[in-house]
Amino acid sequence: MGPTGIDFVEGFCEFAQKKIKAPVYAQFGFVPRYDKALPEREYKIGNKNLSDAQVMAFLDKFDKDKSDFEEQIDELLSHAIDAYLDRL
Repeated sequence: MGPTGIDFVEGFCEFAQKKIKAPVYAQFGFVPRYDKALPEREYKIGNKNLSDAQVMAFLDKFDKDKSDFEEQIDELLSHAIDAYLDRL
């Protein structure tokens, strides 16, 4: 969202939560990431964080590739950012 993203990130997360529909095998939770040292994505089942290998094994059960899955999320986020900023 650029250098002024901090001014919009909370509103965008609420917007994205309503706008972006998750596939049947996943749930999305969009939360502001103020600490840039934290990862951009987190994968969990319940309250347990998943390793990369666990994520890939889970997605494999649905014939999904992790990199393809993340590309789709990035594309959805890009469109949602454009839609959100157009509203301002």
